[in-house]
Amino acid sequence: MRSDLRALIVSILLFLLWGTVLTYPFRIVSDITCQATEAVVGKMGLPAIAFAVLVLLIIMGITCVMLLLGRMESSDAIAMALSLLACIVYCVRVFTSKSFSIEAVFVAVVLAGTIVLVLANKTEWTRYVADAFILALPVCMCYECIMNPLYRLLKKDLYMLSPFITVPQTSIFSKVGNLLGVDLLVWSGFFFVVSFLPVIYLAGGRKDGKIKR
Repeated sequence: MRSDLRALIVSILLFLLWGTVLTYPFRIVSDITCQATEAVVGKMGLPAIAFAVLVLLIIMGITCVMLLLGRMESSDAIAMALSLLACIVYCVRVFTSKSFSIEAVFVAVVLAGTIVLVLANKTEWTRYVADAFILALPVCMCYECIMNPLYRLLKKDLYMLSPFITVPQTSIFSKVGNLLGVDLLVWSGFFFVVSFLPVIYLAGGRKDGKIKR
C-alpha cells in the first residue's frame, strides 16, 4: 500500500477512536512527548502565542524526523522502540499510581504483536504500527489546535461524542485568546495547517510496504 494512503487511513482511525482504549498505547507516547515539550518550552517564559507556536512546531518537527526515518527502512526499529517506550511508561504509571486497568491488555497486545511482527519480518504490518505511533502526535495537535477551539466557538459539550472523540479541556493555544480581534480557532487552525504541510509531504514517498525477504 502507498505510504500516503496508509498514513491517511491510520490518521483517520486514530482521530475517530482517540478517546477509546483501542488507541491508548499510541496515546501514551504522544502524551508524554507533548507534556515534556510543553514543560521545557514553558520554562522559557515566552508569551502565550510564542509558547503555543513553538510547542506545535517542535511536535510536528519530531513527527517529520520519524517520518524521515521511515524512508530509510526503519519502520521495524521505530515500531519496536516506541512499543517498548509505551510499555515502560505504562508500567511506571501503574507502579506510581498503584492502579491497574483494562488498558494494560491493549498495551501488552501492541507490544507482543509488534515483537511477533518484527521477528516474522512482516514489515508491511509493522509500518502500520509505526505510523500509528508517529501520527498520534499530529492527531493530538489536531485535537488541541482545531477541536478544542472549534467546540468552544460552537459552545458544544467537549464530551458529547465521548469516548470516541474526546476533546481536551485545555489546549496549547488556550491562553492566546482572540489575539488582535481574530478568533482563537483562526490562529490555532492557521498554525496547525502550516506546520502540518511538511508532515503531509513526508508521509508520502516512503517504502511501498512490501514484506521483506
